[in-house]
Amino acid sequence: MKSLLWIGAGDLAQKSVSQLNADWKTTALRRHSAAQGFQQSLLADVTQADSLRVLNAPYTHLVYSPTPAQRTEQSYTAIYQQGLENLLQHINLNTLTRFIFISSTAVYGADAVPQDEYSMLRPAAFNGESLLKAEQWLQQELGDKLCVVRFSGIYGPGRYRIFERLRQQQLHINPAMDNYANRIHSEDAARVCSHLLTLDTPLPCYVATDSTPLPARQLYSHIAKQIQAPMPILDPSIPYQSKHFSNQRLLNSGFLFHYPNTLEGYTTLLASLSPDA
Repeated sequence: MKSLLWIGAGDLAQKSVSQLNADWKTTALRRHSAAQGFQQSLLADVTQADSLRVLNAPYTHLVYSPTPAQRTEQSYTAIYQQGLENLLQHINLNTLTRFIFISSTAVYGADAVPQDEYSMLRPAAFNGESLLKAEQWLQQELGDKLCVVRFSGIYGPGRYRIFERLRQQQLHINPAMDNYANRIHSEDAARVCSHLLTLDTPLPCYVATDSTPLPARQLYSHIAKQIQAPMPILDPSIPYQSKHFSNQRLLNSGFLFHYPNTLEGYTTLLASLSPDA
């Protein structure tokens, strides 16, 4: 029997565990409320070491995806430094065979050419710096037990901020130097996690993004037309800080996307929504 502990078991986790078979015993750890779809839910906070005493069982697999309380350097440090240190002191590393760390393409800097798992890591902000430090620390502590997943922007049901920003004319693009948009549907993001949990020999790191990175102007215009919102504002002062990612390693692992095309994915999403969503 494989035993999974998922730290920060939100929407991503609940979609992912539904795809695991009966060979798995699943446990969710959350700060405030029980998680749906798991066989067991524990209430604890990784930033509070004493609360982790509830972890009294051995686990073979672990996914770490808690969300910082605020988008501040202090909150990120609490989750991705102190939280990880607390956690590793309260789990049995001898029984653990795989630790999946949910990271982000924020660990990369801007680059005009497509980037992948071999590209230089140059985070431009504190969130990427915190994630990169966590990746490096976990690699030292866990070695080949670690598998890092660097997600690009996740979209899907419940993630509608881009629609509101278009309606309020808050999105600006440079008309001459268009930055790229990299996206992955939330259903595919969840499937990436279950895929890497069940893969026999995953590689140490995967960039998780769909197969059609595209200019931001093309994405925003596509959505604006469908929701009858104004087109994004053309602003030549917007700096060129583009990122453009390749998912070839993920594809090589045998993963198949349900939504490989961003525009088609958004079209399907918008068709499922009420007019005022």
